[in-house]
Amino acid sequence: MRLFDEKVVLRFLLVIASVFFAAFIPEILSGKERLIWAVPYILADFFLVIVAVLYRFPVIGNRKRMREDVNIAPPAADPVPIRDFKKDLMERDELFQMMVDISASGFWTFDVITGKVYWSHRAIKLLQAEASTMLDSFDLLKERIVESDWLQFKKALQVALENGEKFSMMINLLKAKSGEGRLMLSGHVQLNEDGHPIRIVGSLDENSDKQAQAKQNYYYAYQDALTGVYNRKFFLEKLKVDVDMALKRPDYLFAVALLDIDRFGAINTSYSINVGDSVLRIVADRIKAQCRTGDTIARIGPDVFAIVLHDIQFNNDDNDIKSIVRRIHNAVKQPIQLEGRELYIGVSMAVALNREVDCVEDIMANVTSSLREMKKSVAHGGIQFFSGGIREKAMKLYKLEFDIRRALQAREFVLFYQPIVDVSNGNRVAAFEALVRWNQSENKFISPAEFIPIAEETGLIIPMGAQILRMACLQAKAWADQGYTDLQVAVNFSAKQFALDNMIDDIKQVLLETHLNPKNLKLEITEYTAVCEAEKTVKIMKALSGMGIQISIDDFGTGYSSLSYLKQFPIHTLKMDKSFIDHVTDDEEDASFACMVIGIAKSLNLDLIAEGVESEEQLDFLKSEGCKLIQGFYFSKPLSAEKAYEYLQQHYMPASSATAEKAAKEIPVIERGYVGESYIP
Repeated sequence: MRLFDEKVVLRFLLVIASVFFAAFIPEILSGKERLIWAVPYILADFFLVIVAVLYRFPVIGNRKRMREDVNIAPPAADPVPIRDFKKDLMERDELFQMMVDISASGFWTFDVITGKVYWSHRAIKLLQAEASTMLDSFDLLKERIVESDWLQFKKALQVALENGEKFSMMINLLKAKSGEGRLMLSGHVQLNEDGHPIRIVGSLDENSDKQAQAKQNYYYAYQDALTGVYNRKFFLEKLKVDVDMALKRPDYLFAVALLDIDRFGAINTSYSINVGDSVLRIVADRIKAQCRTGDTIARIGPDVFAIVLHDIQFNNDDNDIKSIVRRIHNAVKQPIQLEGRELYIGVSMAVALNREVDCVEDIMANVTSSLREMKKSVAHGGIQFFSGGIREKAMKLYKLEFDIRRALQAREFVLFYQPIVDVSNGNRVAAFEALVRWNQSENKFISPAEFIPIAEETGLIIPMGAQILRMACLQAKAWADQGYTDLQVAVNFSAKQFALDNMIDDIKQVLLETHLNPKNLKLEITEYTAVCEAEKTVKIMKALSGMGIQISIDDFGTGYSSLSYLKQFPIHTLKMDKSFIDHVTDDEEDASFACMVIGIAKSLNLDLIAEGVESEEQLDFLKSEGCKLIQGFYFSKPLSAEKAYEYLQQHYMPASSATAEKAAKEIPVIERGYVGESYIP
């Protein structure tokens, strides 16, 4: 029961307060100056009365008394729901199917118990197959990919089922309609509680596997596409790793072997490039079969393979470097059965160890110089182990090659001229042979024996020969302008120059530019060059002879000429080699050979020049046998242009007028026209 009502008490207090305030109103109104303050005081008192009488205070809480005689019934209990597990399963299957269909990857499953395969719609699309062809087996995959990938997939599937491991592989579509036709196929084995495989769940992605892509990039960057072995880039990087390891481990020994297929270009020329490619693949397979696990094999040139033999020993017969290299060499050079043919190939190998070298460049220079030296020697087609002398020689040759290139640009090559004397006509000068010398420094001339071989090997003989021909023609023209109109200058031509397709045009151009009469030029080629390609040589000689240029066979008797060749060639002169002149006075065999060569020249109505005559006895013998043209130190050593001109003034005698007139009539006109600013009549 409540003791009082708080609202009534509050109203009563408000009324008491208003009465109390009203009691002071008369006192406030007694002063005129305070009248203005009485108004708000009266209004405030009035406001209190209004609030006490009229204001409705809010109800706080429920003030009504609760009835105790009312009984409230409890709410009815909710019914227990009955789950439809079949419906839930169907909804989950639909949700899974939706997730599979909207995924960018294709999915497939293989039920080990039933053998059935499920392919998602995305997987069928990635395989570029029709939905109607979808089967519950792997036949769909078999029909869409290449056979080698199918065999690899079956093997990977079998291994996964046996080991319970996942697998991943790149597959190639058999007939891709679009894109690059490569897919990444993956599978993961699901096991039961006993550890037995019950299902394989897999995916099919379009270039989504970064590792596979990295592998592909690695293949393109480091492997040779033709043979499948590593390429030059990988080889050099791997060799750098081995060199660094050898610096850390003094006992680490490895070897680098270069294998070069001899005359490989002839295979491509004689058969076809496809046959050459097949040979390279077979050679690569044979090398791999003979190398040990861990050795590195690379193709670093068109027909050159490099092999790094790691961690070798000399005391163990199984790992002996020599036995390994010989095994590789013997295996590679075995006959190759290809397209019903049996091909025989030669193989040259060079080997260098990592001893005494501390960089890739040095060991590659060692083995390369060994290979180069062997291919030029009688050991061609064998095995060459590096030695210090080979490297030094290679460095010297490399420097010489560089110096020759520089000398060509600086025009350091000069010509000396050795007289060819007609002993039947008062020892008159009939011709000069132009001989090149290298004026490397002031009054220091280098013999051609030192630089001509390297120029031949490197091909520098071609620009050098062109430079020599121009200088000789200019000198011959200068002498002709001074009145020596029937004087000839002989210029040596190398086999490489003679093989050029534009050689005739180049000679013609030089004659036009120097204004030299072709009768004053004689070209000397070796006997070997003449018979190397007989049919082509005959055509070239006929073209040169038709221009009025005389042709001489140099070093006759040292090559493989026969009388039948000499009859075919439109040549004018034979030069008997010095080796047969040296002992004509004390060796009956050499004397007989010299007499035979003189007889051949007479029978074919050819001029014969005996070169290298140094003594009066040799000269008397040759004169007695009827040899008229002599060249050698007996008369003069090679002379500079100035000295040759002085010799010419002392020993020149013009040919008879009738002979000169006849020769002039036989000289054809090369070409008329303007060359530069000069007119060629």
